[in-house]
Amino acid sequence: MKFLSLVQNEIMKITSKKSTWIFYIFLLLLSLFVGLPIKLWIPGFSDGHNYISFAGTVFMVCSLFVTLFALVLGAQTVTEEYKDGTIKQLLIRPAGRTAILLSKYVACVIMVLIAYAVLFLSSVAVGAALFGTAELPNEHFIVLSSSYWYSLPDMLFMFTLAFFIATVFRSSALAITVAIVMNLAGSAFAALQYNWARYLIFNNTNWKIYDTDPLINQGTPPPFPGMTFGFSLTIYVLHLVILLGVTILVFRKRDVA
Repeated sequence: MKFLSLVQNEIMKITSKKSTWIFYIFLLLLSLFVGLPIKLWIPGFSDGHNYISFAGTVFMVCSLFVTLFALVLGAQTVTEEYKDGTIKQLLIRPAGRTAILLSKYVACVIMVLIAYAVLFLSSVAVGAALFGTAELPNEHFIVLSSSYWYSLPDMLFMFTLAFFIATVFRSSALAITVAIVMNLAGSAFAALQYNWARYLIFNNTNWKIYDTDPLINQGTPPPFPGMTFGFSLTIYVLHLVILLGVTILVFRKRDVA
């Protein structure tokens, strides 16, 4: 219960900022910004498309904003405590440093998931208003939901990386910059054909290739022969555990006097 209270307190801190609500409102309006021009100036889009395919288009175009939101949260949640001088007050509480740090991590993840939900619901609602609500096969919903689900591993790792760098080096600018560069360079690292490259995180975040639904995996083979979902999940978890482990170790030993 104490940990849940810490998480709740961190969520209250995040939601008390105007920038958080501005971003959520921006996400709500984003679907309109994409949908209205399509409806007004690309009338042919309605032929063969529906509100679900529109929602998929919105996610493909706009999910980058949620990723950037995650990186900023991960970079600022600890560094702002140092900048504002509130880190001392935070650490004099009965809760241990590990619990405090993990509560910040969990609170940020929850806020990012809420951002995904806002984007999903607003894009479906705008799509229904602009392109109708014709009854569709279940496959359409499965493909749309999978686009959200399978984007989470990559986003969560980048968020964890930003959280790690910000906590260790106490620099939000460095954390955001490195995370963005790594995100952009990920495809280049994933293209390496050396056998050891199978252990790189960038070759183990695209889990949709292991999905049995051909509409989702699109026939894409694993980066290396013999790779399985279990292998990718293990490598992924190891990377997260290492990043969080080092982050906790540094935070526990750091002198904030």
